[in-house]
Amino acid sequence: MLFNPTPLEKLTTLINDLLEKQVALKEELESLRIESASMRENEESKDAEIQRLHGALASKDEEIKMLNDDLAAKDAEIEAIVAKIESLLG
Repeated sequence: MLFNPTPLEKLTTLINDLLEKQVALKEELESLRIESASMRENEESKDAEIQRLHGALASKDEEIKMLNDDLAAKDAEIEAIVAKIESLLG
């Protein structure tokens, strides 16, 4: 004998299917929310690390500038000494 569902049985089946889909979609949405929050935290952490590295780079740039200034002063001293020696030699 063939099963011939009544309209109420068809509706009940459709409603149950929709409820199952709703539960699955809620779970997927929650999973996506958690993933999104994790990605935001990771992004904030990386932004903080980038800022820290920018600060360290600026500090190194300043250090290099000071060393270059010192080298320029030493070069000037050497040139002055060489000029004195050349003038003594004649």
